[in-house]
Amino acid sequence: MLKANFLNQNCHCSTLDTKALPLFYSPAPHFLARDHLKTIVRFIEDYENFLTLPAVQSEFLRSNLVERGIFNSYDFHIAAQGPQLIEINSNAGGAFLSLLASENMLPCCTGIHDYIPDTDYRFNRERIVKMFGDEFRLRFPERELKSLAIVDEAPDTQFFYKEFLLARELLQAHGIETHIVSPHDLQITNGIAYAAGHPIDFIYNRLTDFYFKLPASATIREIYERGLASVSPNPSVHALYARKSNLVSAWDDTFARRLNIPAQNLVHLRVQIPESVFVSEKNRDALWRNRRAWFFKPTDGFGSKGVYRGDKITKKVWEYINAGNYIAQRYIEPEHRQIGADERLKYDIRVYTYGKEILGIAARYYQGQTTNFRTPNGGLATVLVAA
Repeated sequence: MLKANFLNQNCHCSTLDTKALPLFYSPAPHFLARDHLKTIVRFIEDYENFLTLPAVQSEFLRSNLVERGIFNSYDFHIAAQGPQLIEINSNAGGAFLSLLASENMLPCCTGIHDYIPDTDYRFNRERIVKMFGDEFRLRFPERELKSLAIVDEAPDTQFFYKEFLLARELLQAHGIETHIVSPHDLQITNGIAYAAGHPIDFIYNRLTDFYFKLPASATIREIYERGLASVSPNPSVHALYARKSNLVSAWDDTFARRLNIPAQNLVHLRVQIPESVFVSEKNRDALWRNRRAWFFKPTDGFGSKGVYRGDKITKKVWEYINAGNYIAQRYIEPEHRQIGADERLKYDIRVYTYGKEILGIAARYYQGQTTNFRTPNGGLATVLVAA
């Protein structure tokens, strides 16, 4: 039986007609080893259990958690020791685009599908729609979700605007009136939330102002704080899942002792979480000397903003890192996918979740320091499970 690594090096098929689809996609599929999939599923379940511990929630959360957070994502590199968690995101893009890709796959090379078992981890329209309804009922258990706003700053100029259109199309096909608006289009009248004049039950939040601190976020912040509509993801969801400092906690024995968390709980998580520490006066000299072994990330950053690979940083950047709130994470070299005879791209694996439930899995192909959509033949790739 062909192995995933062999297929990733030798299968040069194109399973997507990228000329017939919008931007964002690589034509090449990605093969994920079944054992790696099992490890990812087990880790996500273990980490979600860790997040439900009352002591952890009291430490991580800044306000009450009602919503669970739609489209969280666990991003992994595949290393010799198995999948390694790079980060968790609370408003991950790409899910609707990946759904579209999974529904438009072309056959792979002859016989390959003999090696790809059926899986519950493909993107599924009904599962995604159900997630929105389940999230809404956490705040309004007696009501049915009827209207929704997708909110982002100047949405029609956003790189992922096509995804907003796909989301609206899917939700409206299931009877959920959907509007794409900016935060300036939100209003509150007589205790009811409106988007561009339409009453709404749910805000699918795509803003990167995670804690609603900017003046433009004043209305969405009030809607969230007063509980006038479901807002997801929201500040509580980001604080629980996406703050980079949370990963440091898994490597902090004093954190475990202070919260009375059994040490074995953290040791188990560390198998998939690369060593992570705060950059501090105490360790900064050692980190600088061994910077090639580390990746530096802002505590509240997102995407690739403000992140630095250790072997690329200058003294000036290092002073900036020391002045801000940064963590250092052991650098995990990304593996490569052989796209063609003379073309190799880095990749990571993005797992979209709702709580412990996996909504779908995508790969992202790229060149450079971090994931991007500028690499020729790079972008989102459909994932097939192999041996």
